[in-house]
Amino acid sequence: MKDLPQTMIDEINALEGFDARALHRRYREYLSDMAKCQISGILRSVIAYRMQERFYGMSLSEVTKAKLEGRGDLPARLRPVEREVMPGARLFREWKGERHEVIIREDGRYEYKGVMYRSLSGVARAITGTQWNGKLFFGVK
Repeated sequence: MKDLPQTMIDEINALEGFDARALHRRYREYLSDMAKCQISGILRSVIAYRMQERFYGMSLSEVTKAKLEGRGDLPARLRPVEREVMPGARLFREWKGERHEVIIREDGRYEYKGVMYRSLSGVARAITGTQWNGKLFFGVK
């Protein structure tokens, strides 16, 4: 690999003196495709990385990008495992200091506090008052 020019090294080192506003301007310049970050130390590192990435003309591999983006085209061994939950199983989740129990019925419905739900998402909504992926909420995905 070729060495970075001194001007780029100086520019990277100058990031240490940037305040949050200046870092965010530089962040948008180099990372408009990424979610916003608020932590200055991370901003400095990511900006410096992207500057060097552009200089060397390199980018992340497609497999690495897929891992980071959570896409489904990953090799099978890298995909999250979805656990199959059998009828009769009991799922527990603590939420705001209270323990919640769901029973999976033979007909595929979910019982929570004596009420039947068609999905775990419905149960999670009943517990939290907001929209959730029920499988994620109960840790089965």
